[in-house]
Amino acid sequence: MPSQKPSSPEKEYIVREEAKQRELSQIKREQAEAEAAREARWRTCPGGCETKLVEEDFRDLVIDRCPTCGGVWFDPGELEKVASDDAAVVRSVFNFFRGQSN
Repeated sequence: MPSQKPSSPEKEYIVREEAKQRELSQIKREQAEAEAAREARWRTCPGGCETKLVEEDFRDLVIDRCPTCGGVWFDPGELEKVASDDAAVVRSVFNFFRGQSN
């Protein structure tokens, strides 16, 4: 759509404001789409298989596991908690990852 040059400063102002509003609407639409995409990925495997994660209890932690690929995912601070305990606990975690009993 070809735009005509406004004939007065007032019309120029209106054209600029309408352009700003269109741009703002576009930004808001893109943000809403990005948020919807984040919501769709919430609690899904970050390993790429897009399966919903299953929460499993391990000692005093709740660990997220992917039933498709077997990936195990820690929330912030959980790995540090496991690593700060003794070696037997760390071995137990690795056995848990491999599907062996803890």
